[in-house]
Amino acid sequence: MKLKTVILPIAALLFAGQVMANPYIGASFLYSDYQVKNDNLDLSDTNSGYNLYAGYAINSLLSVEAGYADFVDTNKDLEHIYSNAWLASAKLTLPITIFDIYGRLGVGHFQNNIKDSDDIYYGVGAGVKLGPARIALEYTQYEAKVVENSYALSAEFHF
Repeated sequence: MKLKTVILPIAALLFAGQVMANPYIGASFLYSDYQVKNDNLDLSDTNSGYNLYAGYAINSLLSVEAGYADFVDTNKDLEHIYSNAWLASAKLTLPITIFDIYGRLGVGHFQNNIKDSDDIYYGVGAGVKLGPARIALEYTQYEAKVVENSYALSAEFHF
């Protein structure tokens, strides 16, 4: 009887530690391809930007993130070209020791030269955990009007 009163609370604490959420914040350097097509303009180019986000790791496999991305803000051929977005996504991660690979699916509210829109995006990436910090590389494809895809180098801090 004493063994059950000791083992069950310890097992419950260990299990609770596995399902507790892990909040984190992060920032990314983005390198994006964009294309602007309208009556007066037909441009394709690349531009650098940034992404600031906060996330919540529900467990070691599933996370949710929300953030702001500034993909493009430049002047080209006497036109001001911009694209930014408020983003929300779910991320499915496969941890492999200190390394991980992941896939992401999300929706964003994109604001740009052509037309504001709510569009989906998806991506894949790989990261490495270094204590409470994590570094990742990601490729993301957007269904938005201006920005087409981006490559991101991210740094995160987990609490």
